[in-house]
Amino acid sequence: MMGTNLNHQAKIEVFFDGECPLCIREIKMLKALDRKHRIIFTDISAAEFDPGSVGLTMEQLMTEIRGRLPN
Repeated sequence: MMGTNLNHQAKIEVFFDGECPLCIREIKMLKALDRKHRIIFTDISAAEFDPGSVGLTMEQLMTEIRGRLPN
């Protein structure tokens, strides 16, 4: 694209519930589309995940798949 300042190395982090069958299907689709590996997928159901580290509550994260830009 001409005239844009997109950082082609930028990554987005996507938070999803790894215990939700619908979420898992959607993440599989996103992984297949992410051919340049620009998406980081974070399973919020993992024991080591801390919702405070992203400034949200677990309730907020459980309402929908959410993403976070690097900036």
